Amino acid sequence: MSKFKVYATDITWPDLEIEKDILKDVADVTLSTGKNTEEICAQGNDADGLMVLFTPMNRENLSHFKNAKILLRTGIGTNSVDLDAATEMGIIVCNVPDYCQEEVADHTMALFLDITRKMVELVNQTRNGGWNMSIADPVPRYRNKIFALAGCGGIGRMVAHRAQAFGLQTIGYDPYLPEEVFAKNNIRRCATIDELLKEADFVSLHMPLTPESTHVIDARALSLMKPSAYLINSARGPLVDEDALYEACKNKQIAGAALDVTVCEPPAGHDKFVTKPKFLELSNVILTPHAAWNSDEAIPELRVKVAEELKRFFNGVKPINVVNKAVLEKYNFKG
Repeated sequence: MSKFKVYATDITWPDLEIEKDILKDVADVTLSTGKNTEEICAQGNDADGLMVLFTPMNRENLSHFKNAKILLRTGIGTNSVDLDAATEMGIIVCNVPDYCQEEVADHTMALFLDITRKMVELVNQTRNGGWNMSIADPVPRYRNKIFALAGCGGIGRMVAHRAQAFGLQTIGYDPYLPEEVFAKNNIRRCATIDELLKEADFVSLHMPLTPESTHVIDARALSLMKPSAYLINSARGPLVDEDALYEACKNKQIAGAALDVTVCEPPAGHDKFVTKPKFLELSNVILTPHAAWNSDEAIPELRVKVAEELKRFFNGVKPINVVNKAVLEKYNFKG
């Protein structure tokens, strides 16, 4: 019996040995040798399954893969995939929503602690021979302050538990979750994001990027926040209008921001800014290079979950994390 073919458009890890080992009985796995999106999409047109990391999968690019039945986005976000086009083409799109959740929650709290206690400024000062604790002022006490979660999915709830350990009260906005999720996790529910922003001392973003959530934090939203409030974003850069954030932080309309993501991020394989975010010139903004997901265990976990999802599909079993569920009508699965 001939094996299925899996085509990896791009990876950042050194090989595909984990994937090949898991799929060895059902599929052959190959990696693109293309140097750009056009070359990548010109290859793999006989693939039954796709593994996609950075390569954008818009309608035009998807149209090259005539035999593709399943696309695994090797990460949490699927905003780089045209879900409507994939559904029309009968391609099941899956992601890995439950990997690196602990890492992102931990990194979120590290950003929170860093920006509020001015750790970067203090460390840089002592490295340069200084010894003046007052440069960190004002420093808030955390107990009974309000830590707000815009998005209360798996990562948001993990952040809530960590924040609660510091004595913070947690509030949240997420219109897609039932009331019992908020109650179970000791998160007071806000009816609107405006209500959440007005009450918060610290706002942490954990929303997926959708047309509706793009620039959810804009000039109007920032105007609702307290002058003493901080914004934290470890989710997706385009959730925030960066021009508005720059002005709000520069003019001390809010106390500051801690970010792990930006709208324009350096492409894979490069370590220099394509466009340097101008808010990096501000002392009340800190930025890490989309590193929240990272740990020694995260990438192996991601790779195993991607390969196991593909294996389920090729064995005739319904995948677990299907994003475009409407396409499932075209398939008859064992379970």
